[in-house]
Amino acid sequence: MWLTGFKPFGENIDNISQIVTESLDGLNERISLGNTKSPFSAEKRESTISIKSEILDVNQLGSRIISSRLKQNNPQAVVHLGLAQNREKISIETVALNELDFTIPDNNGRKYSGLVDESRHQLLHSSAPINLILSEFEGDERVVKSSDPGRFVCNETYFRSLLSMSKEGCKDRLGRPLPVLFVHLPQPEYIPLEEQIELVKKIIAITVQRPKVEVVGGLLCRPDGTLLAAQRAKDEYMAGYWEFPGGKIELGESETEALTREWMEEFGWEINPIRCCEKYSHAWPEMVVNLSFWVCEPVGELPEAIMTSHDQYRWLKNDELMAVDWLPPDIEFVKRIQEKGIGNL
Repeated sequence: MWLTGFKPFGENIDNISQIVTESLDGLNERISLGNTKSPFSAEKRESTISIKSEILDVNQLGSRIISSRLKQNNPQAVVHLGLAQNREKISIETVALNELDFTIPDNNGRKYSGLVDESRHQLLHSSAPINLILSEFEGDERVVKSSDPGRFVCNETYFRSLLSMSKEGCKDRLGRPLPVLFVHLPQPEYIPLEEQIELVKKIIAITVQRPKVEVVGGLLCRPDGTLLAAQRAKDEYMAGYWEFPGGKIELGESETEALTREWMEEFGWEINPIRCCEKYSHAWPEMVVNLSFWVCEPVGELPEAIMTSHDQYRWLKNDELMAVDWLPPDIEFVKRIQEKGIGNL
């Protein structure tokens, strides 16, 4: 992956982004993320990272180097580092703005206010897995989320890199848009240099990964041998597909607690998970989903459903199971249910 820092600018005699970037140049190392109990975490707890570093000048030419290079080459990620003079924490920048307003000249004497690029974009969102990075650093007060990349050359560089990545259709090894991220570093008086180096290594190791999500689904059967399936609402991801209702496991929840909560939220129904009948994983380019399915029973008589995430539901007989358009990862599981028979779950 490519890592960049900046030369000193303004009245600064050095720039911590340059120091950190130069210290990591040529790194080829297995980086551990440590243990986690979070149901939303990196797919792997270790990543082998090879870093190619470059120091950019704080001017218009420096802001264009990586964006121009992306037209010919495609790394696995791009992480820009910059100095945030007035911050005390490491800032994960979620957006780049199509706006510049220099309060001091850059290293070529340019003092500019206006657009970065004559494009229709007012801002561009980072293509890095921001939520995953923040989840992995949850509880670490040294790393924070930011939506203010400034209006100086840092922001200019970030915007140009994201725009080039999008225009060139750059992809990583997983087939997702190439992760491009900007990280602002504080002066070492707030976070010691060696700590910042280790934190940047961890950020990089997370950036090249996709998240792993723990999901639970419920198979609710009726005494007449029918099984409930629900169609995802039009405003939901994968809208229109059918599924066994459920959702993501939240931090601190068990599978049964998550399933009970999800059914109450999505249908207003109280259910009782009885046993886990199936576990499997599915890898999308943007994430890995670990699925667990539980056979459930209603608690008392089911009231009229109050659906919040689905457009409709159906009670399907065994020979009707393949009559609806299931979520692609679930098709083989549904076929196995049909072969076994709903009554044998």
